[in-house]
Amino acid sequence: MAKERKSAQRPLLDAARAHQDTLQAAGLAPTALERYENALRGMAMQAREAQPRAQVLLRDIQREVEEFQAAIRKEFPGDAAVQASFKAKEPVPKGARQVLALGRQVAREATGYAPNLIKYALNAATVRHLDGLCDQLENELGGADPAQDLRAIEEEILSAARNAFAGKPELAVFSRSESGRAASS
Repeated sequence: MAKERKSAQRPLLDAARAHQDTLQAAGLAPTALERYENALRGMAMQAREAQPRAQVLLRDIQREVEEFQAAIRKEFPGDAAVQASFKAKEPVPKGARQVLALGRQVAREATGYAPNLIKYALNAATVRHLDGLCDQLENELGGADPAQDLRAIEEEILSAARNAFAGKPELAVFSRSESGRAASS
């Protein structure tokens, strides 16, 4: 299925490259094709096994999140709302995207509880460090959500093609790409 999706995307990129000037004249952003290629690479990176660098970042984020969760359980033992916002009673997930989302959530929530967490050696610098680790992992994974980025850019390209080639035979190349894309979704 992934191979079908990739083969549906390549003709769209090739057609867009062949008609780049016309598409840009019809309103396609000059950076759209570059962003589309980056999103394709991000999808390819997402499909591959996690690289050693990503695995190290993943373990580091898991460790940091566990520290925050432990501190929250100790500092707010009876406050279910605070514990829920840090997911303090839940185990840290194993998947990279889930760990990234939890790391972002913990970093966002921790700023409001910094005075209470200082005695656990969790301060603003720790929050910035967690945020930096999340940024690095996101880059290793190919972006926040490469699939959503890919769909948005594909729609941008197809919209520009429909505007540029309405009633012209060149639109057929983009229509075939669009029907292949819909079949593989």
